[in-house]
Amino acid sequence: MMSHCLENEWRYNLVKSEFGKSSIELYNEMDLLDEKTILFHGVYMSQKDIDLVAKHKSSIVHCPLSNLDTGAGVADIDSMLEKGINVCLGTDYAHTNVWELMRLTYYLLKVKNPVNKYFAEDVFKMATINGAKAYKLYDIGVIKDGYKADLVFIKKDADLEPLLNRESFSTYLYNLLFYNKADSIQHVMVDGKWIMKDRKLTMIDEEEVVRRYSKIAEGFLDYLND
Repeated sequence: MMSHCLENEWRYNLVKSEFGKSSIELYNEMDLLDEKTILFHGVYMSQKDIDLVAKHKSSIVHCPLSNLDTGAGVADIDSMLEKGINVCLGTDYAHTNVWELMRLTYYLLKVKNPVNKYFAEDVFKMATINGAKAYKLYDIGVIKDGYKADLVFIKKDADLEPLLNRESFSTYLYNLLFYNKADSIQHVMVDGKWIMKDRKLTMIDEEEVVRRYSKIAEGFLDYLND
Protein backbone atom coordinates (compact mmCIF):
# COMPACT_ATOMS: atom_id res chain seq x y z
CA MET A 1 0.00 0.00 0.00
CA MET A 2 1.26 3.45 -0.92
CA SER A 3 -0.31 6.65 0.39
CA HIS A 4 0.43 10.28 1.14
CA CYS A 5 0.14 10.45 4.90
CA LEU A 6 0.02 13.29 7.44
CA GLU A 7 1.62 15.64 4.96
CA ASN A 8 0.33 18.90 6.38
CA GLU A 9 -1.68 20.31 9.26
CA TRP A 10 -5.04 20.66 7.55
CA ARG A 11 -4.99 17.01 6.46
CA TYR A 12 -4.05 15.96 9.97
CA ASN A 13 -6.89 18.04 11.42
CA LEU A 14 -9.37 16.67 8.88
CA VAL A 15 -8.71 13.06 9.87
CA LYS A 16 -8.40 13.87 13.58
CA SER A 17 -11.75 15.70 13.66
CA GLU A 18 -13.53 12.88 11.83
CA PHE A 19 -12.05 9.87 13.60
CA GLY A 20 -10.38 11.22 16.74
CA LYS A 21 -7.05 9.69 15.79
CA SER A 22 -4.30 9.95 13.20
CA SER A 23 -4.12 8.28 9.81
CA ILE A 24 -1.38 5.98 11.11
CA GLU A 25 -3.58 4.80 13.97
CA LEU A 26 -6.42 4.13 11.52
CA TYR A 27 -4.13 2.15 9.23
CA ASN A 28 -2.96 0.15 12.21
CA GLU A 29 -6.52 -0.70 13.26
CA MET A 30 -7.31 -1.81 9.71
CA ASP A 31 -4.19 -4.00 9.47
CA LEU A 32 -2.78 -1.85 6.65
CA LEU A 33 0.64 -1.38 8.19
CA ASP A 34 3.29 -3.95 7.28
CA GLU A 35 6.64 -4.20 5.51
CA LYS A 36 4.90 -3.55 2.16
CA THR A 37 3.38 -0.25 3.29
CA ILE A 38 5.00 2.94 1.92
CA LEU A 39 3.91 6.27 3.38
CA PHE A 40 4.88 9.60 1.84
CA HIS A 41 5.76 12.72 3.86
CA GLY A 42 4.81 11.97 7.48
CA VAL A 43 5.38 15.57 8.54
CA TYR A 44 2.69 15.44 11.25
CA MET A 45 3.49 11.99 12.59
CA SER A 46 3.48 11.85 16.38
CA GLN A 47 5.89 9.71 18.39
CA LYS A 48 3.10 7.15 18.70
CA ASP A 49 2.71 7.14 14.91
CA ILE A 50 6.46 6.67 14.49
CA ASP A 51 6.44 3.77 16.95
CA LEU A 52 3.63 2.07 15.01
CA VAL A 53 5.41 2.48 11.68
CA ALA A 54 8.60 1.10 13.20
CA LYS A 55 6.77 -1.83 14.79
CA HIS A 56 5.25 -2.91 11.47
CA LYS A 57 8.46 -2.24 9.48
CA SER A 58 6.77 0.11 7.05
CA SER A 59 8.76 2.63 4.98
CA ILE A 60 8.60 6.42 4.94
CA VAL A 61 9.36 8.53 1.86
CA HIS A 62 10.89 11.81 3.04
CA CYS A 63 10.09 14.77 0.73
CA PRO A 64 11.73 17.82 2.37
CA LEU A 65 11.89 20.02 -0.75
CA SER A 66 8.17 19.62 -1.38
CA ASN A 67 7.29 20.02 2.29
CA LEU A 68 9.21 23.27 2.66
CA ASP A 69 7.95 24.55 -0.69
CA THR A 70 4.31 24.09 0.33
CA GLY A 71 4.89 25.24 3.91
CA ALA A 72 3.90 21.84 5.30
CA GLY A 73 6.88 21.70 7.65
CA VAL A 74 9.71 19.26 8.32
CA ALA A 75 9.24 15.58 9.14
CA ASP A 76 10.97 14.21 12.25
CA ILE A 77 13.33 11.99 10.26
CA ASP A 78 15.80 11.86 13.11
CA SER A 79 13.28 10.08 15.36
CA MET A 80 12.30 7.75 12.53
CA LEU A 81 15.90 6.75 11.93
CA GLU A 82 16.43 6.31 15.65
CA LYS A 83 13.55 3.82 15.64
CA GLY A 84 15.05 1.91 12.72
CA ILE A 85 12.43 2.94 10.15
CA ASN A 86 13.43 2.51 6.52
CA VAL A 87 13.50 6.14 5.32
CA CYS A 88 13.95 6.86 1.63
CA LEU A 89 13.84 10.07 -0.41
CA GLY A 90 11.22 11.48 -2.75
CA THR A 91 10.89 14.67 -4.72
CA ASP A 92 7.15 15.27 -5.22
CA TYR A 93 5.62 18.56 -6.33
CA ALA A 94 7.67 18.81 -9.53
CA HIS A 95 11.06 18.81 -7.77
CA THR A 96 13.32 16.48 -9.74
CA ASN A 97 16.84 17.53 -8.72
CA VAL A 98 17.88 14.62 -6.55
CA TRP A 99 21.23 16.25 -5.63
CA GLU A 100 19.44 19.29 -4.22
CA LEU A 101 17.10 16.93 -2.36
CA MET A 102 20.00 14.97 -0.86
CA ARG A 103 21.87 18.08 0.24
CA LEU A 104 18.78 19.50 1.95
CA THR A 105 18.21 16.16 3.67
CA TYR A 106 21.77 16.25 5.02
CA TYR A 107 21.40 19.83 6.27
CA LEU A 108 18.12 19.08 8.06
CA LEU A 109 19.62 16.03 9.75
CA LYS A 110 22.35 18.28 11.17
CA VAL A 111 19.84 20.56 12.90
CA LYS A 112 19.80 19.88 16.66
CA ASN A 113 22.00 16.80 16.25
CA PRO A 114 25.65 16.17 17.16
CA VAL A 115 27.91 17.03 14.25
CA ASN A 116 29.09 13.43 13.85
CA LYS A 117 25.69 11.72 14.11
CA TYR A 118 24.90 11.58 10.38
CA PHE A 119 27.20 11.32 7.39
CA ALA A 120 26.94 11.66 3.62
CA GLU A 121 26.70 7.88 3.42
CA ASP A 122 23.43 7.95 5.36
CA VAL A 123 21.87 10.26 2.79
CA PHE A 124 23.12 8.21 -0.15
CA LYS A 125 21.54 5.13 1.42
CA MET A 126 18.19 6.92 1.62
CA ALA A 127 18.47 7.81 -2.06
CA THR A 128 19.47 4.30 -3.20
CA ILE A 129 19.23 1.06 -1.24
CA ASN A 130 16.52 2.27 1.16
CA GLY A 131 14.22 3.08 -1.74
CA ALA A 132 14.94 -0.30 -3.30
CA LYS A 133 14.11 -1.98 0.02
CA ALA A 134 10.81 -0.11 0.33
CA TYR A 135 9.63 -1.39 -3.04
CA LYS A 136 11.06 -4.89 -2.53
CA LEU A 137 13.48 -4.47 -5.42
CA TYR A 138 16.43 -6.62 -4.56
CA ASP A 139 18.56 -6.15 -7.67
CA ILE A 140 19.06 -2.38 -7.67
CA GLY A 141 20.56 0.26 -5.38
CA VAL A 142 24.18 -0.90 -5.32
CA ILE A 143 26.96 -1.60 -7.81
CA LYS A 144 27.38 -5.35 -7.52
CA ASP A 145 27.42 -8.53 -9.63
CA GLY A 146 23.88 -9.67 -10.41
CA TYR A 147 22.35 -6.24 -9.91
CA LYS A 148 20.81 -4.11 -12.65
CA ALA A 149 23.29 -1.72 -14.23
CA ASP A 150 21.54 1.51 -13.27
CA LEU A 151 24.52 3.85 -13.27
CA VAL A 152 25.31 7.55 -13.34
CA PHE A 153 28.76 8.45 -14.66
CA ILE A 154 30.18 11.66 -13.18
CA LYS A 155 33.08 13.63 -14.59
CA LYS A 156 36.05 13.55 -12.27
CA ASP A 157 36.72 17.04 -10.96
CA ALA A 158 39.26 18.58 -8.61
CA ASP A 159 36.40 19.59 -6.30
CA LEU A 160 35.75 15.92 -5.59
CA GLU A 161 39.27 15.27 -4.31
CA PRO A 162 39.17 14.94 -0.51
CA LEU A 163 41.10 17.66 1.30
CA LEU A 164 41.11 15.90 4.67
CA ASN A 165 39.72 12.46 3.79
CA ARG A 166 38.31 11.81 7.22
CA GLU A 167 35.52 9.31 7.72
CA SER A 168 33.01 12.02 8.61
CA PHE A 169 34.20 14.89 6.43
CA SER A 170 35.67 15.61 3.01
CA THR A 171 35.60 12.07 1.67
CA TYR A 172 34.86 11.41 -1.99
CA LEU A 173 31.25 10.63 -1.09
CA TYR A 174 30.89 13.80 0.97
CA ASN A 175 32.34 15.94 -1.81
CA LEU A 176 30.17 14.20 -4.38
CA LEU A 177 27.12 15.16 -2.34
CA PHE A 178 28.08 18.81 -1.91
CA TYR A 179 30.17 19.80 -4.92
CA ASN A 180 28.72 17.74 -7.73
CA LYS A 181 26.93 19.82 -10.37
CA ALA A 182 24.20 18.81 -12.79
CA ASP A 183 26.51 19.25 -15.78
CA SER A 184 29.07 16.95 -14.15
CA ILE A 185 26.92 13.97 -15.08
CA GLN A 186 28.23 12.74 -18.42
CA HIS A 187 26.41 9.46 -19.00
CA VAL A 188 23.38 7.64 -17.60
CA MET A 189 22.71 3.91 -17.92
CA VAL A 190 19.50 2.12 -16.94
CA ASP A 191 19.48 -1.69 -16.83
CA GLY A 192 22.61 -1.77 -18.97
CA LYS A 193 21.24 0.52 -21.68
CA TRP A 194 22.55 4.01 -22.39
CA ILE A 195 19.89 6.62 -21.66
CA MET A 196 22.27 9.56 -21.94
CA LYS A 197 25.71 9.48 -23.55
CA ASP A 198 28.02 12.50 -23.57
CA ARG A 199 25.11 14.54 -22.18
CA LYS A 200 22.82 13.69 -25.11
CA LEU A 201 19.68 11.61 -24.66
CA THR A 202 19.87 8.49 -26.79
CA MET A 203 16.30 7.17 -26.79
CA ILE A 204 14.07 10.23 -27.27
CA ASP A 205 13.96 13.42 -29.31
CA GLU A 206 14.57 16.18 -26.74
CA GLU A 207 13.21 18.93 -28.98
CA GLU A 208 9.99 17.00 -29.54
CA VAL A 209 9.58 16.50 -25.79
CA VAL A 210 10.00 20.25 -25.21
CA ARG A 211 7.41 21.02 -27.90
CA ARG A 212 4.90 18.59 -26.45
CA TYR A 213 5.49 19.85 -22.93
CA SER A 214 4.97 23.47 -24.02
CA LYS A 215 1.71 22.51 -25.71
CA ILE A 216 0.45 20.70 -22.61
CA ALA A 217 1.48 23.61 -20.35
CA GLU A 218 -0.28 26.14 -22.58
CA GLY A 219 -3.45 24.04 -22.52
CA PHE A 220 -3.30 23.79 -18.75
CA LEU A 221 -2.90 27.55 -18.38
CA ASP A 222 -5.76 28.17 -20.83
CA TYR A 223 -7.97 25.90 -18.71
CA LEU A 224 -7.09 27.81 -15.52
CA ASN A 225 -7.76 31.16 -17.20
CA ASP A 226 -11.18 29.97 -18.32
